[in-house]
Amino acid sequence: MKARIVAAWSAALGLLVIGAVGVAVTYAAWTACAGDQTTELCLRAMDQPSHLGALQLLWLLAVGLCAAAVTVARRGTARLFAASALLLVIMMNYATEYLLWLGFAGGHWDVPPGTGYTQALAYIAAAALSVAAAVLSGRASGVYGRRSSLEREAGARL
Repeated sequence: MKARIVAAWSAALGLLVIGAVGVAVTYAAWTACAGDQTTELCLRAMDQPSHLGALQLLWLLAVGLCAAAVTVARRGTARLFAASALLLVIMMNYATEYLLWLGFAGGHWDVPPGTGYTQALAYIAAAALSVAAAVLSGRASGVYGRRSSLEREAGARL
């Protein structure tokens, strides 16, 4: 029972770390575009963004952690929160984000500056949903202070 809770909290913490790494990688990729998007460094960053491979790896890790959170979540609302986190991460893939950022930056076909931030934000939001699932799963199993019926019986015998 406690192994489920440890796995749920580990998945949530892992998603939070993945989100923070995603923000850092994206920030490093787009620092050349901070002042002026017409500089040669920024145009080169848009033509060949260096962070897309890292974002794909982070996405795969996030899908795996969300799937683990769904697996260890208890029934009901906890499983709904964990499944929502998984759906959010699956939907916020590179193609979805590229289309979103094209809408923000305009109609050019290069990778728009800022691509990567919404994916990282989705991982952080998925971490929050996974925390809710872990809390609800722990509450349902009596880990967080509620005593189970076996513990109450043992206490009554003493």
